[in-house]
Amino acid sequence: INAKQHGAGTVAIAWQADGNYVATAGANRQVHIYDRYGQVVDDIGITAGGAILGMDWDSEGETLVIMQQNNSALIFWDAVSKKTHNVETNMRDLTWIKWSAVGPELAVGTGKGNLVLYNKRTTRITPLLGKHTKKITGGWWNTLNQLALVSEDKTVSLNEATGDLIKQEALKGIASEVLLPQAGTGRGARSELMSLLVSNKNVLILHLGGAMAPMELAFIPKYGDIVAHRWISDEFVIVAFAGGFVTVVAPRSKNAGEEVFAAQMFRTGVTDLQVCEAMRRVAVCGDRTIKFIDCITWRELPEDSITVPSTCEKLRWTPDGNVLSCGTTDGNVFNYLTRMPVLNAASGTTMAYLSSLREVVVKDVVDEGRRNLSIHIKMEPSFMGLGRHHVAMGMNNLCWFYACDNQGQQINEMHYMATVESISMSSTMAAVRYDGRLQLHMITGDPDGTRTKTFPEESEDARITSHHVTDQFLMYSTSRGSLIYYSIEDDAVPNEYRHEIGISHIFPNTAGTRVVFVDESLRGLLYNPVDISTLEIPEFPKGVTAILWDMYDRNTFVAVTLTEFHTYVYVPVSMKGADVAHIGVTDRINQDAPILLYNGVVSCQTPGGSVSAFTLTTHTLLTAPTDKVVKSDPPKQFRQALELRRLEEAVQCALAMDDEKVLQEVKNAAMELLDVQAALRAAVLTRDVGMVLALEKLQACEDRNLLGGSIAMFLGNYSLAQDLLLSSSRPVTALEMRSDLMQWEPAMRLAETLDPKRIPRICLQYADQLQALSEYESALERYQQAMQGTVVAGGKSVSVLLSEEHMALCRAGTARMHIKLGNTTKGFQIAVECGEAVCVECATIMEGMKQYQDAALLYEKGKNFEKAANLYITKLKDFKAATPLLAKVSTPKLHIKFAEAKLKQGQYREAADSFERGKDLDSVVKICLENLQAPQRAYGIVRKSRSTDGAAMIAKYCQGQSDFRTAIEFLIIAKDNAKAAEVARDHDLMDSFALFLGKDGTSAEYVSIAQYYENKQQWDRAGDFYEKAGQYQKALKLFLQVGDRALDRAIDVVGQARNEVLTHTLVDYLMGEHDRVPKDPNYIFRLYIALGNYRQAARTAVLIARQEMQELGNYKVAHKMLFDMFKDLDSQSIPVPRELEETLMLLHSYVLVKVLVKMGDHEAGARMLIRAAKNISKFPTHVVPILTSTVIECQRAGLKKTSFEYASMLMRPEYRSQIAEAYKKKIESIVRKPTKQEEEEPVTPCPYCSFKSPCTTLDCVQCKNRVPYCIATGLRMVANDWTFCPSCRFPAHHSKFKALIDSEKTCPMCEQEIVPSSIVKVDNPEEFLNRAAKQLETEEQAKET
Repeated sequence: INAKQHGAGTVAIAWQADGNYVATAGANRQVHIYDRYGQVVDDIGITAGGAILGMDWDSEGETLVIMQQNNSALIFWDAVSKKTHNVETNMRDLTWIKWSAVGPELAVGTGKGNLVLYNKRTTRITPLLGKHTKKITGGWWNTLNQLALVSEDKTVSLNEATGDLIKQEALKGIASEVLLPQAGTGRGARSELMSLLVSNKNVLILHLGGAMAPMELAFIPKYGDIVAHRWISDEFVIVAFAGGFVTVVAPRSKNAGEEVFAAQMFRTGVTDLQVCEAMRRVAVCGDRTIKFIDCITWRELPEDSITVPSTCEKLRWTPDGNVLSCGTTDGNVFNYLTRMPVLNAASGTTMAYLSSLREVVVKDVVDEGRRNLSIHIKMEPSFMGLGRHHVAMGMNNLCWFYACDNQGQQINEMHYMATVESISMSSTMAAVRYDGRLQLHMITGDPDGTRTKTFPEESEDARITSHHVTDQFLMYSTSRGSLIYYSIEDDAVPNEYRHEIGISHIFPNTAGTRVVFVDESLRGLLYNPVDISTLEIPEFPKGVTAILWDMYDRNTFVAVTLTEFHTYVYVPVSMKGADVAHIGVTDRINQDAPILLYNGVVSCQTPGGSVSAFTLTTHTLLTAPTDKVVKSDPPKQFRQALELRRLEEAVQCALAMDDEKVLQEVKNAAMELLDVQAALRAAVLTRDVGMVLALEKLQACEDRNLLGGSIAMFLGNYSLAQDLLLSSSRPVTALEMRSDLMQWEPAMRLAETLDPKRIPRICLQYADQLQALSEYESALERYQQAMQGTVVAGGKSVSVLLSEEHMALCRAGTARMHIKLGNTTKGFQIAVECGEAVCVECATIMEGMKQYQDAALLYEKGKNFEKAANLYITKLKDFKAATPLLAKVSTPKLHIKFAEAKLKQGQYREAADSFERGKDLDSVVKICLENLQAPQRAYGIVRKSRSTDGAAMIAKYCQGQSDFRTAIEFLIIAKDNAKAAEVARDHDLMDSFALFLGKDGTSAEYVSIAQYYENKQQWDRAGDFYEKAGQYQKALKLFLQVGDRALDRAIDVVGQARNEVLTHTLVDYLMGEHDRVPKDPNYIFRLYIALGNYRQAARTAVLIARQEMQELGNYKVAHKMLFDMFKDLDSQSIPVPRELEETLMLLHSYVLVKVLVKMGDHEAGARMLIRAAKNISKFPTHVVPILTSTVIECQRAGLKKTSFEYASMLMRPEYRSQIAEAYKKKIESIVRKPTKQEEEEPVTPCPYCSFKSPCTTLDCVQCKNRVPYCIATGLRMVANDWTFCPSCRFPAHHSKFKALIDSEKTCPMCEQEIVPSSIVKVDNPEEFLNRAAKQLETEEQAKET
């Protein structure tokens, strides 16, 4: 409000009680009245009198009073009529005015100390002269309608509304300010204290009732003079100083006088101080700044400070704290919207709130893609409601309805019969509460009134205190304690709950299926309309203003107070039934109004008209998606998830923690909540196999009591389990549980009512338990009771069909108990009747009672012959009775005991037989040697058992009989080798010693034997034992000394020694260095094999094979040698030399010819002969026969040209004379009449690269690989007809090899017999090809070798 309206200088400001109008007046003596939106309501021009000293509104906001300097009349402005009138006081020098806080009285003070009281209702003026002796400087009304006045006469007075003095106190100085703080509202309000600002130095606090001594608050000098003081309730007093300091003191606290807050907020001093109880804030101004203090946390709020264009002088709040007015020294009044009216509503995840005085925003807190809806309204509303598709707001008895679509258009306007207190909406219906009643109507309007209904009925006199509406139901509570569900569709009340006292508020969840209500005693309860049950909410705080149900977790809700958020979890199903758990408290750090709760995040309306959000301390780590685990603190996240009963999230956290104890905790929690699936998963993760099997059986259980009882049983809470199971659809489970727990007394009681036919079985099991506890008499009674076929239960006799097995068990128990109780004769008889197993049981009992004779008999009856024989032999010494049993006994000890008894009786043969059955063979040997004169039996036993003691006895016996060879044998068995060697030398039996010693001798023993033979010039025998002793050099020397017949043994020695010197020695010998006669190359070959030098052995093998081929013509011998060498190299993973492979291939090709010709495959035979003919130099002893066969087979195969070529070669002079007469003319004819035409050689694809080449060519010109050849045809292998010999693993064409084996039975390569069914076709020969490529030696490897 511009200074032009007021003039320069101080401005007076007064806000109406309800905050709708503000009056301002300045130096120009003009009073301006504005509404809260800044619109001018009226201007009051004052012509008479001087400056305006003060203005004040009455408590009802109807009348504004104006006081002027030098004017004895007061000016009154009526807010309804917008007119003024004057009231003459007839008093000069008016100094102070103040309306009563609760009544119609106006108090006016004068400079003479007089008091004038004006009653606006009666318009009566009451002058009270001499109330004080000097100028009245200030005053204050309290809620008891008492008036406190201070004066320059240094006194303070407390007066009734009529002006009568209540009390008066003298002061040390002049008081410039007096306050009467109030605590609470309504009937509970109190006003007990009075505070005075004395001499601008101290604050004096007096107790009006005198219950507390006066308290004087003095402050340090640096603060400066006190400018003003204000109260928050009657607990805190805020004091502002000229030095810029502000301090807060709590007079009622234990440390009264201690400063709760103190800070220098301005350098130039504080000019005014005002408190807003509604916002719990203090506004302080100085210089050009307004600063704020939070009265909850007692901290300055620098982020809220306001900079004013000019120097601040005065501050005034609206009572609701929404607007703060600041008057400046230059006549301006700045009005700041410090907070929006707290007005909001929620429906599901959508909320509506007042963003400015005339704008409402509708926002979805979950669907961020949904655009916010802004609705501009006609005037500031005082109530609001939100439905699924509509939002409603209004003031007094007027309500506007808007659609929550993109346009936000108004769709209806309703007038009600009284001021609306609250409104709730569903998709189509609105429920409006006013004047203790409720009106339900269509949102879009109901012109004919058919869909409109008013509650309660006329006959009811209860007031409706709270309500909520859903699509199906209208729920409301009354002052008489009723909570009623009204079905909108059925127009009926299907559910009603009556509480013992009145209900103040109800807070249903979204669907209305659960309701939290607060009664008049401020208790919180949760109501379930399904079973009409209530649960008292534990640790329910006082002063709850709202209950927020979590829209994400439908079983979580929060109780909101002014200072805290209490988080609760509703557990609808658990082992102990429904429950409500208090899981945490979150401090309320500001006064933002909570609207909606989603996954622990509270969305609030801020005083500035925006939205804020914060997370409850119980959810700080659970706002992320459920499949994520907070890496920083999984244990805390786990604890929060478990407290909120979010078992899936708890499992994820437990897995991240990798802690089996935590998973066990989840499993137990899930079981208590009857969540079988979660418990089953946790049990699987903890590898609790037994629990997994148990829970799997409960997955299909639909009976909650049966499920809860079963789980309580698993957790060991058997009393609860029994209660639940008895209430279930299968109460007999409780009986089964007690039986499984072997709690037979409770089981018997349950069986009498649930299943009397089980009583005999329970008696039997109970008797078994009593027997184990040694309570034999009671056990006998129960066994006998279990045999009764008729039981009495509930006063009725019930027949029970007892099985033979049951009766047998009962009789067996009876037999045992009779024996235990000393009635052995009766027990014996019953046991014999019961059968073998019972006989053995009773025999064991009797044996323990030292009734050996009866025990032995019962053991025999039970066919436990070993125990019977044991008793006869060891206890009863009745060998005659034991003898027939021994044939059926296998226990060695019994036979030994029996043998010892027979030995004492001189029955040696029987004793020896029993010792042998008892496996005491040394005793048998002793008896055979000493008593039975049966040494051969003793020899046989020791040779088999290798007993050292028995061998020693025999050796001694043989030496006594001069049988030294046998003595040597058994001395060695007795491990007395030295004695055996001594006997061998003495009696020239070293051959026997060496024979019996075998491979079990020591090096020294072998050397000793070798020296013995060396002395006798038996060089080969000496060499053998030097070799065994590891003295290879001596052994080799002796073997070479023997000559060629010991060369094989010399090679073995060098192979074992792997000594380079010995190797060279032997090689020199084989090369003829010793006698100038080279030895057979086969020895060199065997030497390389023995040394493991397979490459050199291979080359030697090739040389030998050539020798066999070229000199001797032994092709099969050479073939076998090369094949064996090939396999040895392959087994050692050593590449095969190319020369060896080619020679083997050539020999194999020639060997195949006979087989192929025999099978009629003349072309393949011809091809193999052509291969041999091309290498005819390697077959020098059979050149003419091979060439002759080539000519003949080529002629047969139609290879005329090739036949002619080799026929021409045979006509050479050196070969012509050697041609067999049978073929000579034929060959000459071929030469004389040549036919030089023949088909080209067939081509086949390379199995490596598929390049086609002649079928006999083994080297691929394309990929340079050596192609494997078929051992059945000699031709190159093809990929699509691949197999291998099961014995030697060489490849072959599947079709050809199978035909060959069917004909010849043996493999042509390894000459082993092959079973046709073992031949398998290979679909992909890649593995064989790779192996074949690695088998052959490369050129580089050959060069290295």
